[in-house]
Amino acid sequence: MTQKPKIFALEEANALLPELEGLLAELDEKQETFRRLQDRLFFEELLEDASPPDEEIREMETRLTELEKEIQKIRELGCLLRHAEKGLVDFLSKRGEEWVYFCWRRGEKQIEFYHTLRGGFFERQKL
Repeated sequence: MTQKPKIFALEEANALLPELEGLLAELDEKQETFRRLQDRLFFEELLEDASPPDEEIREMETRLTELEKEIQKIRELGCLLRHAEKGLVDFLSKRGEEWVYFCWRRGEKQIEFYHTLRGGFFERQKL
């Protein structure tokens, strides 16, 4: 079953920013842990000319599942994670009769930009 998209008022989207900052920080940490494990296994595989042991494969799968859970927490808020590493998040809204996305980047104090549904970060406009 497809989840109906959430439509945000600007105040409602801004209220989520502190929670999103925390979720994105957690996601960054889990991504870094996954990358380190992936790099370590890659180099071990190169040096030993063999596949990683099953327990290391399971550990990678566990880390990947943790990443998926963090992304799902963001989705459950109703917003769209556009780029995890850059911290780009969109919030579906309406300006007058036009459907738009409020556009926020991690570190910004509040939402100050929007873009059309077909646009993206580089087409964002000041509210």
